[in-house]
Amino acid sequence: MLKYALPASLLLSVSAFAQTQVVTSIKPVSMIVTAIGGDEVKVEQLVNNQASPHDYAMRPSDLRKLDQADLVVWVGELLETFLEKPLANLSSKKDIEWMALSGTYLREFGEEGHDHEDHEDHEDHEDHKDHEDHEGHDHEDHDHEGHEDHDHDEHDHKDHEHEAHDEHGHEGHDHTGTDPHVWLDPANAKILAHNVMEQLSKLDPEHKQEFAANYQAFVGALETADNNVEATLAPIKDVPYFVFHEAYGYFEGHYGLNNKGAVTLSPERKPGAKTVANIRTEIEEHNVACIFSEPQFSPAIVETLIDGTDVKTAVLDPLGVSLKLSNDSYPAFLEALAGQYATCLK
Repeated sequence: MLKYALPASLLLSVSAFAQTQVVTSIKPVSMIVTAIGGDEVKVEQLVNNQASPHDYAMRPSDLRKLDQADLVVWVGELLETFLEKPLANLSSKKDIEWMALSGTYLREFGEEGHDHEDHEDHEDHEDHKDHEDHEGHDHEDHDHEGHEDHDHDEHDHKDHEHEAHDEHGHEGHDHTGTDPHVWLDPANAKILAHNVMEQLSKLDPEHKQEFAANYQAFVGALETADNNVEATLAPIKDVPYFVFHEAYGYFEGHYGLNNKGAVTLSPERKPGAKTVANIRTEIEEHNVACIFSEPQFSPAIVETLIDGTDVKTAVLDPLGVSLKLSNDSYPAFLEALAGQYATCLK
């Protein structure tokens, strides 16, 4: 009886087919899924690294990726509004919604720093019994009706310093209410990593031990990075600065930084002349050392604000766009972000 060897190309295709297909929304989510899944997972990211999730529009190819995925991992409907209806239509689709996970710390816009002393035990999460049903996250039962309009005006954003920004009308991504930028808190990253490990183990039980080992390695690398970032930022904790938009509260609260305000509430809209004048006044009053821009948005308004002043400017990258996706990319992302702060604030 003749035996035929399979062509190498066919072996590769069979191997690729065996991978768990995971669709992610943004780069930081991809970082964590990659760290836990390793070679057993194929990650398909929806929002490209040069785009912003705040104003992303779904394409037909994105819908196909969702339809073919074994698992969808996203931040939440307050950030990726474009995913809400497609996921609702995929009633049998398994997904992990980061902001809905038990133990995820959620802050409100304008909220002061957060003490993580009570948050350190989340790495194990063995008692998430109340969350066991989230693996399937049946979107037929998920009540999306209350989220259709995302009417954030009901939240009284009293703590925000820039009342003059109200002239924007808060259209687009309205920065009031709950802050969706949860990936900028390393304690929240540990929460997602644990849930990804659990879901991948159920989808691919043959590699359960690998996922568990990857999770433990991730936790170790995360703790090392956390300590390194703390050491990097300690000398500049009191230095005042402005950010482009209010996206960094989780990071700033975790490490105790001295953010004095944001250039714009809604990154899709440029502040008006009155707002620019008010910010210039605040920059002088607070002796601001730096105004940070972002790679996803035009820095022109920042250049206008610092024109004729000694204020420095630098880029903060809240999505880690320049980092290569690898098992170590999330800890590297935290350290890179800390370096971006330190470069401008020293």
